[in-house]
Amino acid sequence: MRKSKASEALCVAQQVAAIRAALHKHGYQIRKRPKQSAWKVFTPLHPPTSSARGTGRAKEATAKTHKRKCYLLTYQPAPISTWVLHPQTNGADYHTLQTIIQRAITRSAS
Repeated sequence: MRKSKASEALCVAQQVAAIRAALHKHGYQIRKRPKQSAWKVFTPLHPPTSSARGTGRAKEATAKTHKRKCYLLTYQPAPISTWVLHPQTNGADYHTLQTIIQRAITRSAS
């Protein structure tokens, strides 16, 4: 039996809320792309760990050069009806993000 568009939209809205809450809890930032069913997900900015003591200028300089990764999370509507994360890499950040999203989706379904 095929879902109606209204029930699919409600399900997607619930999944978005669950995904946003889970990502925020883990320190990720998420921004909605205008007029698209897509969200930019920014990895948390982890300050570099340093045991050196001093003025802190070295920490500030390295924090400014540390770049955050950005992923694009999109919802593919029926007949696919799935969430896709781009770019698809083998990095630890990608797998962590994918796991957080999958857990949020399964929790919102139950």
